[in-house]
Amino acid sequence: MTINQIHLELGKQNEDMTRILELAEQAAEEKNLEGLILIATNYPIIVAKLLNEMEISEHILDQLSGEDLIQLYSRTKKNLDYKIRKKMLDKLIPFITEKAKIIYRRGVSSSVSKYVDYEPGDSWEIEMTLEKMLGFGKLIPDYESIVVKEPSQTKKSIVICIDKSLSVLRLIHQIVLVASVLSLSVKKENFAIIDFDSEAHILKSMIKSLHPEFVVEQILNIESGGKTNLEEALVLAHDQLIQSTSRKKIIYLISDLERTVGKNPLPIINRIPDLRVIYAKTYRRVSFVDEIISLPNVLMVELDRNSDLVELTSKLIS
Repeated sequence: MTINQIHLELGKQNEDMTRILELAEQAAEEKNLEGLILIATNYPIIVAKLLNEMEISEHILDQLSGEDLIQLYSRTKKNLDYKIRKKMLDKLIPFITEKAKIIYRRGVSSSVSKYVDYEPGDSWEIEMTLEKMLGFGKLIPDYESIVVKEPSQTKKSIVICIDKSLSVLRLIHQIVLVASVLSLSVKKENFAIIDFDSEAHILKSMIKSLHPEFVVEQILNIESGGKTNLEEALVLAHDQLIQSTSRKKIIYLISDLERTVGKNPLPIINRIPDLRVIYAKTYRRVSFVDEIISLPNVLMVELDRNSDLVELTSKLIS
């Protein structure tokens, strides 16, 4: 069954759950993962029920990887049995963590540290040295191929604010990777993560040190919310930064900027020395974008399904 046929079938049904379950079962049997994700978007409980049947979930999990698995998990997680949820996370978290490290190594580490000529006694950057050797076609390292990284002297702290609105979390694959890469650019105790809808909540505080894989799980488990209170999220982020002794302090805001509740965020934005906005652009441009894009303390990049995350995160961290 094609995606268009599934669209038509879903459009014809008047909440006929028996037929919708049949569609989900057929999509699973045909290994039509795109179709299964589409059904899960509208009927997450039905697809979760299907996944909770162990034999079916094992069959589907074998076929899913990367973005497809993230999308399916994000839609059904609330209704999954503990064992199935854990199986999906056990597959997802290592994938995201490793991919974030690859993105960081390719584009971001060079923007937070500088590379210097090798001298005897210097510590090597092993992985990057191997990559450079392969690029030169060398089997034995020499002074030209050895990579030495001199750490940046500027200590910094960051807060990542993630909008929970459905229009933003449709990009959960990109969001979890961007947040993971950003967290790699600082020490574990020098970043906080906040999610928000009508209220803001701390997922990781500035003073708490968490393993990167647990941070990934926290972000994956964000449930989509309703209204968007930008002001409360930024106030809470600002309060987190006050607890840091770092000289450089940055707030990253991942949002569609569609403010629907709360006070005007412009006063708090003007108090933030460095605000970097990852704009999850929707089908229409929000007027608030034009209000803040020209502010001297604001850097904005656009995020969509086709974004080059190496380039995007390099801009955000440089």
